[in-house]
Amino acid sequence: MRTGASRDRLMEKTFVLRRSTTVASRRKVSAADLFTACYTTILGTATIIDAQRKNARKRELDEKLERARAASGSFAVQESPGQRNFGSIANADAADNAQYYSPRPPWWEPYTASTLFPELAPMCEITRRPLPRQSWIQTQLEWAQVEAAIVQGERDPGYILREPKTDWELQRTTAAVVSLVNRLLWQSRAGGSTRPQDNEDASWEFGRTEDAILEELRRELQTSHYPSYEHPSQNIEDAARTRFLLGESIRRIFNQASGSKEIVGKICYNLLTVKTPPSIHTYNTLIAGFNRIQRPDLAQIVVDSYFLRTAWPATQQTIVCLLNHYRATNNVEGMRDTIKRMRGVKDTGLRFRIISKDAIYTKEWLVWATENCASRKSAFVERARRGDEVFNSIIKGWLHYGEVGNACMVFIACLRNGGTVTTQTLQELFTACLAAVDFTAVRRLVRGFAKNTRRFIDLVHKIIHQEPVATTRQVVISLHHILDICWFPLREIFKPVAETYDHALQDLKSLVNQTGLEIEILETMTLYSALISALDSRNLSISRLDGVISTLRLTQQSRQRALAAFAGFRRLAMLLSIERRYRDLEARTITTTIVAKAAILKIKTGYDFDPSSLLGSKRPVNYSQRHRYDSLRNALRAIQIRPGPMTRESVRLQLVRNLPDSALARRFENSGNAENLTIRALTTFYAPYPVAFRKPKDRGHNEAIRRLERKLADTEETIKATLYAHLSGEYQRRLRFVFPNWNQMPLANLFKYHLHTRLRGDPKATGTQRTGVVQSCGWESLAIGIAEGRPPVRGVQQIMSS
Repeated sequence: MRTGASRDRLMEKTFVLRRSTTVASRRKVSAADLFTACYTTILGTATIIDAQRKNARKRELDEKLERARAASGSFAVQESPGQRNFGSIANADAADNAQYYSPRPPWWEPYTASTLFPELAPMCEITRRPLPRQSWIQTQLEWAQVEAAIVQGERDPGYILREPKTDWELQRTTAAVVSLVNRLLWQSRAGGSTRPQDNEDASWEFGRTEDAILEELRRELQTSHYPSYEHPSQNIEDAARTRFLLGESIRRIFNQASGSKEIVGKICYNLLTVKTPPSIHTYNTLIAGFNRIQRPDLAQIVVDSYFLRTAWPATQQTIVCLLNHYRATNNVEGMRDTIKRMRGVKDTGLRFRIISKDAIYTKEWLVWATENCASRKSAFVERARRGDEVFNSIIKGWLHYGEVGNACMVFIACLRNGGTVTTQTLQELFTACLAAVDFTAVRRLVRGFAKNTRRFIDLVHKIIHQEPVATTRQVVISLHHILDICWFPLREIFKPVAETYDHALQDLKSLVNQTGLEIEILETMTLYSALISALDSRNLSISRLDGVISTLRLTQQSRQRALAAFAGFRRLAMLLSIERRYRDLEARTITTTIVAKAAILKIKTGYDFDPSSLLGSKRPVNYSQRHRYDSLRNALRAIQIRPGPMTRESVRLQLVRNLPDSALARRFENSGNAENLTIRALTTFYAPYPVAFRKPKDRGHNEAIRRLERKLADTEETIKATLYAHLSGEYQRRLRFVFPNWNQMPLANLFKYHLHTRLRGDPKATGTQRTGVVQSCGWESLAIGIAEGRPPVRGVQQIMSS
């Protein structure tokens, strides 16, 4: 009964609801109905607008989330296929260039910097600081200090110069000076100066005067009267006085003269008319002076003359001048060359002593040569002594080029040898380590501090007693953060070493904390003295209170500024440490996989991809070796190891089909001779740079002409691929070596070369053998004419019929 009653009530409700929806009562529209309609419309419009704003906000949050996922996605050891895209091409529209660029395959290995560091760098102020760059006034002061040190070296009676002993040596020195003068005169007239004084003095009257001086010097060089040097050994005191006066006159010329031509003219005149030949101090003065007046091109001429035309041993200031000169000119190879010469491992070093190994017959000589010389093939080459100025210049040079690890190694060597560097250079080194969050460099520093604790303590105490409190606090804070981030990796594996490392680290932290306490005591004493002086003054009470409050406020602001630069640094360093560790593991995993794949392919197919064991080493610095290294890695990543037997033909087929440029892969497959392509040549197409077709120039033509140009470019690429596929393996390798970029391989030269070798019957030039003898005199001229763009000759039909 209850169920039936419920069914009746349900049917009644359904019937009523159906009547209410089907039957509408007819009545007039009231004001309430009009208000309801308007209000509903307004709410609907507001809802639509609010929904649009919510969608925009949602898209913005999704983009931020995608960037965060992309940053965190670098932790993955292996990415899934299809996640890596080709990337953006600068100044090119993606839609316009879509048909000219091929997408990057999923196995493509990028060589890019960490993407997490730019994302996390805004978290801390210290990581946003650029590498130290000197201002113009700092450079001028530095070269002025170098010149002052050169003057002290000239006055040092303990330094013995290497003088010419015979007439032949004197003639050699004279020839070196004449060559130097000629090159300086030529370079000064050739121009290329960036000095504003040279542009201001370019008036025709002043220019005519300078040119007249230079022309007169050239005429003097053509005579046999100048230079006429005497042997310095005839009167040593007079020669030393003359050289010192020569150096003073050169420095005076650099200080007073304005135009480069005038400077060069006066200096060359003094070099030619003096009776004593110049020495190494004169060359040091020239290098420092030309760099100080912003003419490094003239300084480079002096450097070349020293290395190529003289045999003088370098002084400490010579090394400083060379290092600072190469730093000013951004010549990192020149700096490396100078350091190699200092170590005695290149050429004759810096011309100190070269001792034949046959001449060493006592144990004392052998011990001395082992400690102070570099062992070469048949001789010992003496190394250069490194003073404080040299260490300071080397560290600043490596920091200039961003080589923080090398700078740390040089500083530890300086500490080990009992040397010291300036506080500014030391703070730049610490700031560079923290700004780059370079854990390897930081661990080198800490190991050096632990091994040379006493010298490290002496250096810290020296900074405390010689530098202001603010500078000392900045150094100590930097040291504290350096010790804070140099934790030992893989502690479970290297547990005994890690325990010793932790003990040394705790000792250094205690030392730094003690130093920080000493700084606080010194600052408190200074602050107390300043407050007592302000309170004991005879000013009004309100003025004295204002002075005390301002002193306290300045002290507090100084501390806050020193600590604000490192806010959040520990968390940032921890995140970057994890990220870099995963990247290192990822790189090692990829390298191990590639080496194993090469070994498996060698066993299965008999082809050795890496006969020189290049894949197991670090990425080479040389361009050609690095190009080969990257190509091999990408090619091996594109090959799939299949179960069962594999042949070279199957590997070649995979390399052709998986080329980074899919259009080029299709052209090779349709060339009719894809099996002739060698594996070595195919691996060169896997180079780590974008593969793109040559885009036709937009000359403002209509769409039909542009379509025709694109079709012509596509036909040209097809011809190139076909001709290349029919060459022999040796010629394929040679062409890829000369033209590593496929787009730069000219079609005309390839076509002409191919026809020449084929018609002349060279079986090595192509992958197919000759089937008969061809009379190629007419064919060859016809082919050359077509390749060079000339119209066919009138007798084409006769040649074809023959």
